Amino acid sequence: MHKLTIMTTLSGCLLASANMAHAMSSTAIFWGPTPYLSSNDIPVGFYLGGTPLLLDNLEDGSLDASISASDGSVYGPTGIADSVDADDGDIDGFGTAGRSWFSGTVTFTYTGSGPLPTAFGVVWTDGSGTITFSATDALGQSLGSQSFTGIPDNTFGGTTGDDRFFGVQFAGGIKSITIGTGGGIEVDHIQYGQMVSSVPQPTSALMLSLGLLGLAGYRRTRKSTTE
Repeated sequence: MHKLTIMTTLSGCLLASANMAHAMSSTAIFWGPTPYLSSNDIPVGFYLGGTPLLLDNLEDGSLDASISASDGSVYGPTGIADSVDADDGDIDGFGTAGRSWFSGTVTFTYTGSGPLPTAFGVVWTDGSGTITFSATDALGQSLGSQSFTGIPDNTFGGTTGDDRFFGVQFAGGIKSITIGTGGGIEVDHIQYGQMVSSVPQPTSALMLSLGLLGLAGYRRTRKSTTE
């Protein structure tokens, strides 16, 4: 294999690896909706290390200072409150003994002093209709929006069988998430952290390039010996 051909092939492989890494880091990844009865139901792979930097279950009666909400307030305990099931210490199909966030469509914005989270989530616990979940980046630009039907059980007695986790990952940083149905809703376990990196490390990209280069060389050698 000529030296020029080797360098051209290697450069092409590295460029392809770099383009793949850029594409993976510049696209938001939406997670859910998935069933959620406790923090053990946070999807595997959503957070670096498996746990969020903050999970606010609202049981102290207030929203954490690193998050602001565009609407609503802490609600419960009452006979129709719908907290995450485990927050009252017992997973029994009801969330009436815990607290949730009651509002219309609500935007939760990160207001902390540290770096923006790259993984941001919330648990929808009650409401009706089509659920829409969206997010914005550091500049307030949309990272996308998703809508889902058929999730609410349309009962309002604190049942938890329809509670669902909604989350988003974005390597560039997430400023806010928004969730709503057009009517009153309850949400809980507002949470954020850092995402598991899905971008190939430089060594991985190099190994991929060398592997492709080796394959090209093998094919050329095989062709030469059969001619």
